[in-house]
Amino acid sequence: MFPIRATGHLRGPSAEQVTEYAAKHNLRLSPAEAERAAAAVTTSLLAMDRLDELDAPVIELRHTTRDPGRAPRGGEDPFNAVVRFCEVKGAEEGPLAGRTVGVKDCIAVAGIPTTDGGRRMPLPVPTEDAVVVERLLDAGATITMKTNMEDLALGLGEGSFFGAARNPVDPRFSTAGSSSGSGAAVAAGMVDMALGADEGGSVRMPAAWCGLVGMKATHGLVPSYGMSYMDHTLDHIGPITKTVADNALMLETIAGYDWRDPQWMRAAPSAGPYSQATAESLGGLRIGVLAEGLEPVGCSADVLEAFEGAKEQLVGLGATLASVSVPLWPDSMTIAMGIISFGLHAMVASGGQGIGHMGRIDVEKLATNVAQTRLGAQDLPPMLKNSLITAEYLCDAYLGVHFGRAQNLRLELRHQIEAALDGVDVLIMPTMPKVAFELLDGRAEPGVMEERTGVDFVGNTAALDLSGHPALTVPCGLGEHGLPVGLQIVGRHLAECRMYEVGSAFEAAHGFESPAQQLGGLVAAEPGLAA
Repeated sequence: MFPIRATGHLRGPSAEQVTEYAAKHNLRLSPAEAERAAAAVTTSLLAMDRLDELDAPVIELRHTTRDPGRAPRGGEDPFNAVVRFCEVKGAEEGPLAGRTVGVKDCIAVAGIPTTDGGRRMPLPVPTEDAVVVERLLDAGATITMKTNMEDLALGLGEGSFFGAARNPVDPRFSTAGSSSGSGAAVAAGMVDMALGADEGGSVRMPAAWCGLVGMKATHGLVPSYGMSYMDHTLDHIGPITKTVADNALMLETIAGYDWRDPQWMRAAPSAGPYSQATAESLGGLRIGVLAEGLEPVGCSADVLEAFEGAKEQLVGLGATLASVSVPLWPDSMTIAMGIISFGLHAMVASGGQGIGHMGRIDVEKLATNVAQTRLGAQDLPPMLKNSLITAEYLCDAYLGVHFGRAQNLRLELRHQIEAALDGVDVLIMPTMPKVAFELLDGRAEPGVMEERTGVDFVGNTAALDLSGHPALTVPCGLGEHGLPVGLQIVGRHLAECRMYEVGSAFEAAHGFESPAQQLGGLVAAEPGLAA
């Protein structure tokens, strides 16, 4: 039954407003044209008004036992890993029954505020779970915290409104970002596993620096609906765990097609039997050592030493190594900045939802994003401000052609990675070119944060967000200051099983107890902490 009302909700613009809107699109209207255009727009709004009268589909929550919890209190969160303790109980039985999970605070958990690591208001409280959250709860997991992160996922671990997460291996040092709290929480034993989001390395980097296992699966394999998007062609959600086995189990739980997903693949992906992908020997396996993933991206001597040890271990397991090349690899961050600048510009213009996809849109989140951007523009992170201004200038002064150039180079980079994988089973390189850096010991002076956003640290991670290839990081040793070094294993699209086989064999044979394993349970949260 539709309401009977004399007028609709939408009010038409004045001729003066139409003139202003037209000018933004380089249209010059005479006063008479503006009057006619105003009348035409008002007529068009009748159709838009009808949208308010049609019933929109509602997603029912499957798990309703929820305590929205509270912010941490003194002493409960020594590594500043948590934005909010909570308790959302999943199914009584399932492969993750009894497991606790931390969720990066850009991924929706219904009934619990989403901060995105910032202080902008109004603060959204989602009414739907992200697809990955829904699947974790279906599998029996209990969500016990929303984890700290870089403001809007832009940075390397120091840009959160809530302060930097600290590395449990050595609290003086960074966890990396942007999934900083997820890495810290798992490494400290506060949760069994955690979700991160990865657009330039933000799952793999905290995993590597905290001595953990992190997976960025093939783009589109894990549904992204319910996260705060950066660019639908770059967005990935992935698991951060202490072991390869847990990582594989978690990916198996969250992977696979969902109709709400704004990402797309030419065929609907399905989860593989990742938890069964184990190996004791790598006999017959061909591994490509990426030449450009070493000195050309600035790998330090201690990282290279740990990587050499990992290579020897892989050979000892029966693998054959060969040097391979991806010429564009060292320029991947340059290409990524071209994609990200224009992508962020388009995402902000669309209320954080993106244009040209077939995914579901959370209308309340869209409206909240627009309100936050209008009311809190000065509180946007420096990298986003710079990206918006850069994209606007390039569109105005250079016709936006640099986006096209970046996109074409991105496609070439993907072809080069595929060519490098033609003769081998997987590629390897260090996950991060250096070990964790020391955190600031006070407030940053103006301009300092722009210099510490991590461009020098993503040389081996950003390329794989651009190309969509899966990438797994596993601990492979210690570098300077006794800080962890990660080995990155890269596979063909949808070849996650093979990568987990390599990772499990390496983990078992390496005999190396990572700092994360040594720290297991150090500060495990007590049941009912959210009460």
